[in-house]
Amino acid sequence: ARWLRRELLRTRPSPGDALPSETELRERFGVSRPTIREAVRILETQHLVKVARGAFGGARFTLPEARMVSEATGVYLQAHGTTQAELNEARITLEPRLIGFLAGKLSPDAIARLRAEVQRQGEAIDDVREFGRAHEDFYATLSEVCPNRLIALELLTLRDLIQAQTELVGDAWVQHAPRSRAGMVRHVEVKREVVDHLEAGRVAEAEALWTRMLEAQQRLTA
Repeated sequence: ARWLRRELLRTRPSPGDALPSETELRERFGVSRPTIREAVRILETQHLVKVARGAFGGARFTLPEARMVSEATGVYLQAHGTTQAELNEARITLEPRLIGFLAGKLSPDAIARLRAEVQRQGEAIDDVREFGRAHEDFYATLSEVCPNRLIALELLTLRDLIQAQTELVGDAWVQHAPRSRAGMVRHVEVKREVVDHLEAGRVAEAEALWTRMLEAQQRLTA
C-alpha cells in the first residue's frame, strides 16, 4: 500500500483518473493479486482511491477532504479522554496565533463571508443551540478562506474539537441567563472587532482580542 500510495502521489493523477489494471500493478510491483487488492482497499480507507462496482467500475484516484482528517482527530482525542482543561489550554495557546496569521491576508470576499457569519450568530442570540452552531460554522468559514492549507486544516480541526465544548458553554449560558445573554452579545461584538482587525492587517490587536474572548468563554466552562 505504501508503494502504491507513493506512486499515486508522485505521478499526481487527476481526481477520477483510473488506476492501472491489476495486471499492470502486479507486474510493476512484483506482488500477488491478493496483495494488490489489499493495497487498494487500504488506499480506499485513506480516501485516496474510490472503487466502483459494475460494468464501468474499477479503482479511481480521489483526493481526501480536510474534513476527514479533522473529524478523525476529534474522534481520537475524544476516545482518549481529552479533558476540558486540556482543550482550554490548547485553544488559548494556539488559536490567537492562527487568527493573527489571517490578518491582512484575506480577500474582500473572505471578509464579507466572515461578517455574514458573525451577523448570523448575532441573530441567534436568543437560541443557544443555534448560537453554538453558528460559532462552530465561523471556524469552518475561517478554514475555507485561509490561504494556508495546513493552518486551514488546524482551524477545521478546532471546529470539530469545540463541538462538545460549545454544548457545555451553551448549558452554562442557559443556567446563568440573563448574565450569559450579555456575554453572548459581547461575544458577537468582539468577533465583529476581530474581523475589522483582520481586514486592516492588525495582527497584535486581533490576537489580543481573540485571547480575551477565549478567556471569557473558559470562565463559563471552568
